[in-house]
Amino acid sequence: MDWFKKININIFLLQIGLSISLFLLYSGFNYEILYFENFSWFLKPSITNDIETYWISWEFFRNTDYLQFPLLLNPSYGEGLNVSIYHTDAIPIAAFLFRFFSNVLPDNFQYLGSWTLFSFFLMSFFSYKVLNLFIENKSVCFVSSIFFLIAPPFMDRVFLQQAVSSHWLILAAIYFYYSNNIEYRSWNLLLILSILINGYLAMIVFAVFTANIYLLYFRAETLNFFKKFFVSLILMSFVSYATGLFSIGKGIKEGGYDLYGMSIMGFLNPSSPTGFYSIIFDKLFSPSVLFVKEVEGFAFLGTGVLLLVILVLFKLRSKASILLSSKIHLPIILVAILLFLYSLSNNIFILGNVDFLGSERIFTYNVPEFLEPVIKVFRASGRFSWLLFYIIYIFLFVRFSEFFNTKRTLTILLALFLVQVVDNYRIINIFKNELESTPIHSQALEKIKLRNPIWHIVGKEYKKVKIYPLVNKPKDYTRMAFFASTRGLSTNFGYFSRINHTVKERLNDRMYKNLKDGVFPERTFYIIQDDLLWKTLLTTYNENSSSVFIGEIDGYKLLIPGLRK
Repeated sequence: MDWFKKININIFLLQIGLSISLFLLYSGFNYEILYFENFSWFLKPSITNDIETYWISWEFFRNTDYLQFPLLLNPSYGEGLNVSIYHTDAIPIAAFLFRFFSNVLPDNFQYLGSWTLFSFFLMSFFSYKVLNLFIENKSVCFVSSIFFLIAPPFMDRVFLQQAVSSHWLILAAIYFYYSNNIEYRSWNLLLILSILINGYLAMIVFAVFTANIYLLYFRAETLNFFKKFFVSLILMSFVSYATGLFSIGKGIKEGGYDLYGMSIMGFLNPSSPTGFYSIIFDKLFSPSVLFVKEVEGFAFLGTGVLLLVILVLFKLRSKASILLSSKIHLPIILVAILLFLYSLSNNIFILGNVDFLGSERIFTYNVPEFLEPVIKVFRASGRFSWLLFYIIYIFLFVRFSEFFNTKRTLTILLALFLVQVVDNYRIINIFKNELESTPIHSQALEKIKLRNPIWHIVGKEYKKVKIYPLVNKPKDYTRMAFFASTRGLSTNFGYFSRINHTVKERLNDRMYKNLKDGVFPERTFYIIQDDLLWKTLLTTYNENSSSVFIGEIDGYKLLIPGLRK
């Protein structure tokens, strides 16, 4: 890996400083999220509650068997559903590696804060590496790379969805593509790494890899092209299988492709689930009228970068330059465009996925039946717009670096960067409020503590807790899941990206029958979230049983077999 050895130490130190600075700025200087024992910030976000299940699933996974296969199965979290840590987006590679040190790690250990900072640094590292292939001046190159660290699609997720926000994998793939000395084994390592982080990013990396080997081999060595393509595809498939990605069977093909696409003009839309990214757009337009939230397809370029688009288009002299007609560009641009078309889904919108809110789409088409298995696996199609997004970024900064002398270029870039930061200041405030946290040993533990003395008995004498009816992300599951993880109990519930609904319904049918017939697995208690069944059980066990506790405690409707009243 000679490419990794060629690191300018001064640039490297600047990248570290830059990463820390922007991490602190956009988190509202909530550096406490880096503390390994601080999980309180998981419990606060109102934008998304995804992050809490990343941490809770890790709390269960850290106690799993080292020798299990698939390697990342998490049998105590969602027992019976056969889910893996992969299905909670808890950064599989981090969970796997930290598990080896679980016995020496503190209780309630979390790695998500440090991974967030790690992603900031790698965004800086690989954006600079890519730009430096085309921009000789190191100052211009470095200042240009700063924009990648605050790119809206990256910023929108980096504090809330750590795995899928690892966009540095895309930049690494682009760097590999344009470098002439990247070995085939380095590509495979990147492919494996991407699989162990996030499946969507892995497919984007694989698409760029395919474009690269097509460029190098297809015309002169067609057989070699297909050999490398299929060997890498098989390798990725094996790693995916070994991690438990396919452990849920048909659940991996859950629908939603028609809901999570990108709009045609998504690069211009500053409205995301996190918030409205542009103060300037807010002043010029009426967001509620003109802009509808992009869900998975959010890829706003940023107001500062849109100004750069105007400058570049104004300065470009030739049509050939605009089209990037060089043969080396064509494979990756073609791949990026194809992924962009896929990102639109089969429901086409102009500006915002309005159908998600109940409005009408402008155009739709039926997906060919033979493509449905792949499409259902990658249902959040809007994410595939990110490759084109970063290619646009690279193109803009590379072209702009050619127009002026160094001093003027740096002046304009810094001014545009200031515009970019000021314009999305509202997002900084949102993250600041969402990430405010307290030390772990004070309010955080108190917030999720189950207070009734009965929990001490239950945690000591029981081994399983089940919710009926079993659903994905049941109401108020966090406190009970945390209690179970700290007491060594398994749960049949959790919050997962995918589950096998056929298996879920089978488990529900069996559980319902057992509850009605009074047949209970050993050392198992139940949380009932079906009001009709609860009324029936109250009548049954209050009148006829002295060995089954039934009642509401700490907000949970509990049925505890074997616990005398």
